[in-house]
Amino acid sequence: MDHNKNLASTVAGVIPGSPADECGIKSGDRLLSVNGILPRDTIEYSFLACGDDVRLRVRSGWRDRTLLAHKDCDANLGLVFESDCFNGVKRCRNHCLFCFVDQLPPGLRPSLYEKDDDYRLSFLHGNFLTMTNLDEREFRRIENLHLSPLYISVHATDPGVRGFLLGRRGPVPVLEQVERLADGGITMHVQVVLCPGINDGDVLRRTVDDLAVFWPQVASVGIVPVGLTRFRNARPRVRSFTRAECTGSIRKVVALQEGLLRKLGVSFVYLADEFFIRARLPFPKAGFYDRFPQLENGIGNGRIFQDEFRRLGSMLPERLRRPRRLFVATGRAGAAVLEPAIRRLRRIRNLEVSLIPVSSAFFGPRISVTGLLAGRDLVWGLRGLRGEEVLLPNVVLKHDTSLLLDGMSVEQVASQTGCCFRVLEPTAGALVEAVLRGA
Repeated sequence: MDHNKNLASTVAGVIPGSPADECGIKSGDRLLSVNGILPRDTIEYSFLACGDDVRLRVRSGWRDRTLLAHKDCDANLGLVFESDCFNGVKRCRNHCLFCFVDQLPPGLRPSLYEKDDDYRLSFLHGNFLTMTNLDEREFRRIENLHLSPLYISVHATDPGVRGFLLGRRGPVPVLEQVERLADGGITMHVQVVLCPGINDGDVLRRTVDDLAVFWPQVASVGIVPVGLTRFRNARPRVRSFTRAECTGSIRKVVALQEGLLRKLGVSFVYLADEFFIRARLPFPKAGFYDRFPQLENGIGNGRIFQDEFRRLGSMLPERLRRPRRLFVATGRAGAAVLEPAIRRLRRIRNLEVSLIPVSSAFFGPRISVTGLLAGRDLVWGLRGLRGEEVLLPNVVLKHDTSLLLDGMSVEQVASQTGCCFRVLEPTAGALVEAVLRGA
């Protein structure tokens, strides 16, 4: 762990009118203690700050102040921090064969190269962790604070296969850790990054069977295909799934689901949308996903989008009052999701709408997801559309910024392409609203 010897956190913002605001705390101040205790992270801070009167020690510039904040027991104190982990983020010690960070080129923004493996970020934000760096003290803290759910990267329950995938020199078991968390009442959502010829086939069947023993504490297993960029260099050879292999994986997982549905009452194991896109097969019905437990992992988003658009069909007019032309930019995988909606929108008179599938020249042809498009990909893919209106899903941007992965901003892309961009949420409702605006 990267330790900050003062265990102090920097305040990024203060909610106007909050108790912290009334105390005069400002952005840039550093929180030193809450009720005399130095919190390690926002989890501990939340517990310490839940009382009626909270005593804070804050450093403003070179001056330390002790403040008393008055509030209701459950009220938000009003501090927003630069980091959730005041004593530093636990870094990943593995060298996974498929690690995306290790497949990045030099020169991108520094935050992209940070490899966290921190149970707190798993609890707070749904980041997947391997648990290979958890010690006894941290396991006890997870259990005592009931930090649930957690998101666990398992990849394989066979210790030898897992160790190989994690880039370790020997076997790396995981089932004892899963069992301990399950016995402690911790809910887990598991990820398997599937690599052809390594952890698929019988290895995958064993992984699913081993994890199903711990249902409902292991609530879901999400299977995503390995993603490979053109910057892999000399890393061990891993290849992408072929269309036929995606079809075969779908068939095998559906068979597993049918057995688990009879045994557990839920499908339990779910395939990422990308398998169906690569296999050129329609997404399963919503029942395939139960309650969509791994949407943030790219599992079920396509089905939700298409079902939502179908429900909104009755809102679509027969014609627009004024002629309008626009373009929808997306990655190649996103285009497969959007195509049925675009076909329906083209039936609206006075509306000319075109779908632009943008290839990832930056990361290479094996990367097709929209969220990994770079600014220079858009510049190339939208050439010749000067003066046109382009709808762009916000998944291509860094959170709360206008920056794409390669550091280009939407404004820079607009300047180089001459396009007028409208950034929107990647939902059917946002698409319909953008298309019908002013209709």
